[in-house]
Formats: sequence, C-alpha cells, structure tokens
Amino acid sequence: MGRHALPRGRNGKLGKSGRRAAVIAVPVVAAMAMTATSASAANALTAADKAMAGKLNQRIGTAKLGTNVGGEVRDVASGQKVWSKNPTKALMPASTNKLATAVAALTVLGPNDTVQTKAVYRSGTVYLVGGGDQQLSSADLKSLATAAAKSLKAKGLHSVRLMFDDHLFAAPSLATGWSSGYYSDTVAPVRALRIEGNNTSDTALTATKYFAQQLAAQGVTVGSPARAKAPSGTTVVATHTSKPLSTTVEYMLKHSDNDIAEGLLRLTALGQGRAATFAGGTAAVHAVLVGYGIPLTGVKEYDGSGLSRSDRMTADALSAIAALAVDTHHQAKLWPILQGLPVAGVDGTLSTSYGRFTSAPASCAVGKVDAKTGTLSDVSALAGVAKGADGRWKSFAFVENGTAPTATVTQGLDGLAATVEGCW
Repeated sequence: MGRHALPRGRNGKLGKSGRRAAVIAVPVVAAMAMTATSASAANALTAADKAMAGKLNQRIGTAKLGTNVGGEVRDVASGQKVWSKNPTKALMPASTNKLATAVAALTVLGPNDTVQTKAVYRSGTVYLVGGGDQQLSSADLKSLATAAAKSLKAKGLHSVRLMFDDHLFAAPSLATGWSSGYYSDTVAPVRALRIEGNNTSDTALTATKYFAQQLAAQGVTVGSPARAKAPSGTTVVATHTSKPLSTTVEYMLKHSDNDIAEGLLRLTALGQGRAATFAGGTAAVHAVLVGYGIPLTGVKEYDGSGLSRSDRMTADALSAIAALAVDTHHQAKLWPILQGLPVAGVDGTLSTSYGRFTSAPASCAVGKVDAKTGTLSDVSALAGVAKGADGRWKSFAFVENGTAPTATVTQGLDGLAATVEGCW
C-alpha cells in the first residue's frame, strides 16, 4: 500500500489504439470534497489547525522569504482553508507547475498508458518513428536495432535507407517566457524522438545516428539518415514500449525533469485530440483542472515544466492541485503523484544533497512532508502535502518571487512545511 497507506488503484487504463482517436472527457466533479465544504464545517477548524494557522501567521513574516509571497494551507478531506496569505496573488510557480502537468497527463491518459518507438519498413527504407518517449535509453535503442536487424535479415535485406519520423510532436519552438539560453543545459528542444539525457539541438537525428550504428553492428548497413514522415502501408519490424505513465510521472516529479514534463504536455494534448504544441498542451491542462474544480483565476500556463517566466499560478490553485495527490476520490488515476513527490530530507529535490530539511527546526519534518519544489533565479516555491498534528491530510503551497533562492530562503520554506506537519 506504500508509505502513506493510500489505495493505489490502477484502473482507468486507456487502450493504446484509442488514446489519440478522440477527445477524452475530463472529470466534472460538482461536489468534490476539496471544494464543497458544508456550512457546519466552515467554522470547524480543529484546535491543531488553529494553532498551526497562528504559527504560520507569525513565521511567514520571519522566514526571510521577501515580501512578494503567496501561501495557503487546506484540510484535504473537508476542503476547509486553514490558513492563507495572498492566496490569489498570481506568481511565477517555477517547477511546482509540474504538479498540474502530472494531474492532466494521468487524468487524460491513465497511469498504465505507454507509448511506442517503432522501426517500420517499406520499399527499401526503414523509418525510425518516435512515440514521444522521453525516457528512451541508448540500451532501448540498441535492443530495438537488434530486433529490427533480425527481422530485416530474415527478409533478405542487408542494406536499407534509414529515415526518422518525429512528426508526432510539432517542430520545436521556444515557449512564451522561455529564454534561448535554456537550450541545451536546462531543457532540450521538445521532440518525439530522443535518447534520455541527450540535449543536442536535434535529438531525433542524434538518436537515429545511434540506431544506425547499432544496425550496422548487426550486419545491416544504412546511409546517412534524414527526416521524413513514415508513409502508409509500412510493416513494423521492431517495437519498443515505454515505461508506464505512472513510472514516468513519478520520476518527473521526484527529479523535476523538464524534458519529461514537456513531452507529457504534448502527449496529453494528443490524448484530448489537440495539437502537440505548447498551446495545445496547456489548453488540455486547463480543461482538466477546470474539471477538478481548481480555482484558476489569475492562472496562466505557457509550458509543462514551469520554466516559463510568463507562467502564473496562485497559492489557492496550487494547494488545491496538491490536495488531489491524497484525495481518496481520485486515487484510481492520480496515485502516482504522491508516490512521485520528493520526501523531505530523503530523496529527489528535497534530499539533503540539496540542503533541504537538514537543520532544526525544519529537520523535525524529515520523512513526513511530500512536496514539489520550484526554483528559478528569483523564484522559490514548495507545494505538497503532510499529515497535520490532528492526523488529517493538509495540502499547502508557498511561493515567493523576487528573491534569489538562497539557503536561507529554502530553509524558510522548509520551516513553513514543518509547521504544517505540526512537528514545529
């Protein structure tokens, strides 16, 4: 059942043959627990919640986060807002935006969804066709080439032309709010064919050259590869199936992987019958969040990773999105989010190697807070969940813009999260 003993249902799988055939409806939850709070519950904060709110009022001012701050804490089961400061202030969310991307991808595609990288053949030409797998490894491509070579040689083919097809996604472009300096250190141009970790300007070409080398090693020679869309009437000679979406989402959140986030944004767009672009992807995310009843006033998204300096998110929206990670109504599809959230002082971007939760008072929350980090040159954010002193799940979001994300700032965020958990 996992560390938090939440149900981990894996239903909701969408068949691969129909995952892009039509617009997939998003949930319309008219009476969700996180948004529909009864009149009697409205004033029913626990004593622990009241104590927490009082401490946050005091500590938000001494956490050295700067003045451009938004924050909110919710009780997940009741939907009651326990504490807030500037909750509707639109701020740059940085990588906490990946929470929205994860929710949308899992909702539209389902946690068991996979994509395929294929080698197909027609009339003397092999086409390497990308399916959007951002975790495709060199070992995966080597295995694909080995299988393809075996199939080709069985047909008596020892020399073929090689093309590559990455047309599933639109040609790469900079998102609104992206700096050209993001390439190639921070993120790669978004393509449907890429070896994980490769950030060259044309990742599809790089992957295909490696594939060609592996074909040659198996006795099938090819010329210089070129980009071309695979025609109809091809024969599949080899297929590699990606890891399930649940695994990909977990990795993306744990390690804040920008390339995976942008790939998932496009796959989510395709799953809703939209164009595999920044615009198509963010429209799909917006539709999903509307379906969950997330408050979106002031929210603007231009990418899936949160790298855009034009992205805007509110603490109100972020805390509501984070609450979905532990809302029992949605675990059938959204269970990978809690599994993927970095654990305070333990792993991912909240590990001690990043200086998180390493000293008192925040160190009391080691292993007890699950949250997504967000960092840009002048953005520090933390959004996630913890069980409060009353034993109930709380979701929270703290976002600061304008101050460099120094150790002092991150320690301040960690202290606020420890306050939500109740150990401080």
